[in-house]
Amino acid sequence: MEKFSKKPEFIQGLFNKISRDYDKLNDIMSFGQHLSIKKSALRGLDLQKGAKVLDLCTGTGDIAGILSDFYPDTKIVGVDFSEKMLEIARAKHPSLDFRHGDASELPFGDSEFDLCVISFGLRNTENLNRVLGEIFRVLNPEGIFINIDLGKAPFGLNLILRPILHLWTALVGGFFHGDKQPYRYLAESNEDFPSQRELVKIFEQIGFLDVQNKDFLFGQIASQKCKKGARK
Repeated sequence: MEKFSKKPEFIQGLFNKISRDYDKLNDIMSFGQHLSIKKSALRGLDLQKGAKVLDLCTGTGDIAGILSDFYPDTKIVGVDFSEKMLEIARAKHPSLDFRHGDASELPFGDSEFDLCVISFGLRNTENLNRVLGEIFRVLNPEGIFINIDLGKAPFGLNLILRPILHLWTALVGGFFHGDKQPYRYLAESNEDFPSQRELVKIFEQIGFLDVQNKDFLFGQIASQKCKKGARK
């Protein structure tokens, strides 16, 4: 059995491997809900014309595309370190700017962006605090940060939903991708990922202010929205 890891080389290889089926299986595993959840988390942002937006861990560019539709007068940059995922993102959204890069060492100057979004990516990083520090660094003093990722349902409900998530991802991966192992990682990667409540505390410790959590699908997915503050 393949051993899972959050080492950059493992994560990069895994997402290169599943890139061709990534969008299709996201639709199947979320029962078509992942796009509506992303849209809900991104609506109503106060972005000025010409604002610079960073879509970190952009994958196949879903978030970048949604942001482009919602806020057409902004400049959007999508960053990922899986070249195979970026190839699909560029094909889906040829007018947008997609770049190869590492979330833990962003190729941007301080205070460059008005908004940073990371969707289903923070969970895959080896050093969460380092990535959050980079996000904090590249945001301008009034910048907004939004995280969207798997969450944890309340304890009693989590006892029921957790094994279902493990079984469902393995079945879908095996049937539609022909290999269940990469999709087993999806469920297992959430085991040691902080809960929504823990993430709020971590974001506050980094220096983010007004951290607001929103749960979806009984807390199985959650988003946090906050703004940059002074580094503590």
